[in-house]
Amino acid sequence: MEAAVNGTADVWRERIATQRTSGQSIRAWCRENNHHEHAFYWWRSRLGLSPKAAVKRQSHRRPAKSIKFAEVVVNRAEPFCLRLGGGRELVLPASMPIEHVAKLIRAVEDVA
Repeated sequence: MEAAVNGTADVWRERIATQRTSGQSIRAWCRENNHHEHAFYWWRSRLGLSPKAAVKRQSHRRPAKSIKFAEVVVNRAEPFCLRLGGGRELVLPASMPIEHVAKLIRAVEDVA
């Protein structure tokens, strides 16, 4: 029985891929290929191929560590202030290259 379900799942994976590349709406594709629209949606959801499932998968892919800024104020004539999480601030010269700023922030956030 499980082999039959796996075979059916493979068939539906192929059908879903074919519909996506067809340029047709799901409704039109199902009508043209003599498939029930509700079965298409059911299999797409079950196989994790729905747009919601794709968004959910992407939301789990986060950087190992993210740096959150409260505010960044830059004025090329004056030093600029970076306000980091936890109320910390960095005041840096406007002439400081952005690559150095990025390294400094990474170093501060790794230590803290």
